[in-house]
Amino acid sequence: MKINNLFLFFLIVLIVSSCNNEEPNLKKDLSNIQKQEVNFRNYANTLFSINKDSFIYQVPSLKNKFPLFLSKNTEDTLALLSLKSFFADPYMIELNNMVKEKYPSFKNIESELSNAIQYYHYYFDLPKEFNYYTYISGLDINNPIKVIDSNIVIGMDLYLGANSKVYAMSGFPKYKSKWLIEHEIVPDIMSELASGMMPSKDKSSQLINQMIYEGKRLFFIQATMPELSDTLLLKYSEAQVDWCFKNEARLWSLMIENQFLFSTDISFQKKFMNDAPFTSILSTEAPARLGQFLGWRIVNKYMVQTGSSLAELMAESNAQIILKKSKYKPKR
Repeated sequence: MKINNLFLFFLIVLIVSSCNNEEPNLKKDLSNIQKQEVNFRNYANTLFSINKDSFIYQVPSLKNKFPLFLSKNTEDTLALLSLKSFFADPYMIELNNMVKEKYPSFKNIESELSNAIQYYHYYFDLPKEFNYYTYISGLDINNPIKVIDSNIVIGMDLYLGANSKVYAMSGFPKYKSKWLIEHEIVPDIMSELASGMMPSKDKSSQLINQMIYEGKRLFFIQATMPELSDTLLLKYSEAQVDWCFKNEARLWSLMIENQFLFSTDISFQKKFMNDAPFTSILSTEAPARLGQFLGWRIVNKYMVQTGSSLAELMAESNAQIILKKSKYKPKR
């Protein structure tokens, strides 16, 4: 009788523990996954270092080292002259000098990226290796990272630090420049890899589709960087993260009661999906991108409920199925 009672006790504990496991376990055994060394090819610094008098003669010799940038330009004199003009531009030279001062070495970033890519290969059977390039984008804030086939290109001038004078001079809003930091480089790379595995986002679709798309993107980053903090993942301050979790149930009720999930009004969707200082229709304390936060929470719940692999999640394009199977209902 005592043995049966003891068995029943442990069974109840096991069931309760299982029910309380509301977050997926993302720390994996990678011992069987070969870790690839990551080495950045510094395109910008290499070409800025060329003597301008011999620029058009030296560049062709670099096409094997930088095929992504130079393969089509080295036989075209006009293209070479245009390239020379770019690398002789005082503003671009200044940006490159700021990058060199900020990043005398890329070793820490390369190491962190190598860890994330190891997780990437754990989840996906992708034998090919990536080529990694750094360059000067000319402050192309909308494209700090580019993934082109098997090439990952990093605009290092977009990671000079929140307080870089160049961002203030260029009129970047503080809520954006706050995250132009070293610690966001690898998350941004994994974000681009995630987006490349999904169909292009249909901005005319229902809000729930936008939310799940962003939720999958965020979960992908989280899965490949399980040690990443919620602040760096969501690009929120600690206070904003706390606000989101404290108000999660209330936000979801707002979405359901007002049928916001099915809205196709693009201007309305922007209030919940786009970056801004805060969510204006709620309060100045409410962070922006709350639709992304809720989408991420739904996807987390879906992964717990279904036990799906990351590959299966990325392949599931039906937002309604993900929402239904997640059984998402945050508690007040």
